Amino acid sequence: MEISFKDITRIIKKNLVFIAVLSLLCATVSFFITTFFIPKTYTSSVKLYVETNYKSQSAYEDYQSVNYAKNLVLTYIELLDSNSFYNQISEALNEKYTASQLKSMIKFESIEDTEVFKALVNSSSPTESKRIGDAIAKIAPKTIANVKDNAKLKIVDKATLPKAPASPSVSKNVIIAFAAGLIIALIVSFVRDFLDVKIKYNEEMTTVLDLPLLAAIPDFEYFSNQKAAEKKYGNYESGY
Repeated sequence: MEISFKDITRIIKKNLVFIAVLSLLCATVSFFITTFFIPKTYTSSVKLYVETNYKSQSAYEDYQSVNYAKNLVLTYIELLDSNSFYNQISEALNEKYTASQLKSMIKFESIEDTEVFKALVNSSSPTESKRIGDAIAKIAPKTIANVKDNAKLKIVDKATLPKAPASPSVSKNVIIAFAAGLIIALIVSFVRDFLDVKIKYNEEMTTVLDLPLLAAIPDFEYFSNQKAAEKKYGNYESGY
């Protein structure tokens, strides 16, 4: 089955209202579901800096010290992303959360190729997110100090109170739903048109049956309505 640009234009024009309504309907439904039904998540972050006690006396030794700290970032993340650390956080929070719950709420990420990494806390409450972040900032340096003597953690940025939810994104979901509705509407329109075996225009008769077109029956209803309109407006003009 071949489809031309003329067919595409005709199908879109014919189903323009259906395409617009379905796309807007999907976007509207997505807006209400995202706004009122999907639980909101608030994220608070704590930035930590790996500082070494390595005393350098040259630029090369400084470079070695920085590389040493960078290598320690992944090690420290592994040390903090442990059940023992989460148990300490749980105790600091009066055991409101279990270690497994905290593990699912806290995520550690290195920041590019630097000596800095961050802890991201996701919670359904902005105040709880900050509270857990404060506990991490308090306990993490002590945990590292107990394991490593030649390096320590410093807090770069303390946990802040999230002012807006990190997820879900209303605008993102609405755009995705609108695009999905548009694609579905186009697919339905094209499939419905291809399943319609009626002849759409005169040239199709020659293409399908390979026969010359000798004559065509006009749309009498169209012409009768046109004549009625001409007669009506003609009478108005003659009256003036």
